[in-house]
Amino acid sequence: MKRRTYYLFKLKGLAPLMLILLITGCSEDILDVKPLNGYSELDVFEDAALLQNYVNGSYRALRTPLRDENTFTDGLTDNAYNQHGSADGQIRRYTSGEVDRENGEAITFGLWAHCYSYIRNANLFFEKIEGSSIPAEELDVMEGEMRFLRAYNYFELFKYYGGVPLISETFELGQESYEVTRGTIDETVDFILNDIDLAISLLPSKSELPAGKASMEAAMALKGRLLLYAASPLYNANGDQEKWEAARDANKAVMDLTSVTLADFGNWESMFLGNTDEEVIFRRQYTPKNDQGWGVNVWLFPNGKSGWSNTTPTQDLVDSFELVSGELPSESATYDSQDPYVDRDPRFYETIVYNTAPFQDGTYDPYVDKDDPSNSELAGIDSRVSPASPHNASRTGYTFKKWANDNLAWDAGNTGPYIFYRKTEAYLNYAEAQIELNNELEARNAINEIRNRAGMPDISTSGQALLEDYRNERRVEFVLEDHRFFDIRRWMIGPETMSAPKMGVDVLKTGDSTFEYDYDLTADSNIFWDDKMYLLPIPFSEIQRSNNSLEQNPGY
Repeated sequence: MKRRTYYLFKLKGLAPLMLILLITGCSEDILDVKPLNGYSELDVFEDAALLQNYVNGSYRALRTPLRDENTFTDGLTDNAYNQHGSADGQIRRYTSGEVDRENGEAITFGLWAHCYSYIRNANLFFEKIEGSSIPAEELDVMEGEMRFLRAYNYFELFKYYGGVPLISETFELGQESYEVTRGTIDETVDFILNDIDLAISLLPSKSELPAGKASMEAAMALKGRLLLYAASPLYNANGDQEKWEAARDANKAVMDLTSVTLADFGNWESMFLGNTDEEVIFRRQYTPKNDQGWGVNVWLFPNGKSGWSNTTPTQDLVDSFELVSGELPSESATYDSQDPYVDRDPRFYETIVYNTAPFQDGTYDPYVDKDDPSNSELAGIDSRVSPASPHNASRTGYTFKKWANDNLAWDAGNTGPYIFYRKTEAYLNYAEAQIELNNELEARNAINEIRNRAGMPDISTSGQALLEDYRNERRVEFVLEDHRFFDIRRWMIGPETMSAPKMGVDVLKTGDSTFEYDYDLTADSNIFWDDKMYLLPIPFSEIQRSNNSLEQNPGY
């Protein structure tokens, strides 16, 4: 059967084009384009400037975790706890194992419809540029952008659902059938890979493009991530080693790029605030005219600084940051749980806000008085009994520093970047592939380059210990970068990581500057794993509309 979908129909006339032309894209120049009115379909596909605006509008497909209060996927994992707003209806539906065919799209924030709407835009573009009079040198770059964007959308679907319907054309209303079938895992990967390879061949280097535009390097990074996922246990049940070889080679190509360099660790924080382009392969840079809305400072700042503490680190994440000796706290004879934040991995201090950590013009103070814990006058301004919006206090005793700009007010840090791809990922992706191919020396070299950049010592482990070291390295490096949720699932380690309560720390002040740390604070005890959650359910309404030709994922 020819694969089709039932809602990617072709509307006649102006309407679908105007929806795109009224939406703008990603860089400051793209975002600040003025709305267009009164253009026909023919006008758009025969005019380079109008068609470029159509392409720019399609960058709205690239959703970021900065767009809403609970959209960091770390909250779906052992990395973070979420509160307020959508936390109950979306985050905790997943972490408590209550996912079903009716609520899955609440957890993905409507991903299925979102991605397929932009896939339709790309398909319309490919159909309408056939025979266009726009010069080939202009049209080719735009086609490269749309190939990248369609690949990105299909990869988003693949990450959540596995094999999906592969739609490469638009459809008329009133067609005889809207029945669809899903592509297999391999068919879906091959389809995406074809678009990516075309994008690589058509797109210029990032140095030739404004910020936020798809480039050759961005397409290469997307390829590296796609092939890593495709080789992973969730999508590679037979352990096909050729898939790991493909992942290795694609990520090595990104490592070898001379147009992008690894950032010095001194610029690590600046990278996440948008003050340097070092290491960044592809990002969205928000602007005053197209900002994050409320913004990441609201979501991450502590209550004492008027933030909402929506997403906060768990104690398990804090404990995954090694000491500078290279030992985990649980393995070190010198670690002191009552002086827990000294001599930690330098990335810890750039990621986590902990008791007495510098923050804005003061410190983060989540403590309460040990002898009178309900006394707000004796408690820290960031505590759960603080007079400063205690309902917004962290429920774990920590907040996040990464992405938050404490040089600005709580309601002003909403024009920073979101980084989709940076060069470090290629090093760690490459290391993972080499581990799976039993090339441990090459894997350690790649991991150690990233560790050494942060001032951490080499690892020298092998076998299962090397795999665990690698996975922990990836965890601490990519906090709040939309990796942990997908890593847990593609590695199929849900029972090991998502069965224990989410814990934090109570900080008890015992003197002028002395504290006790009580690690029995439970932020969420209702954590349950079900293996069906390795994949999310296909929206049930879509299955009904397909006359049940669209097969549901197991367990739903």
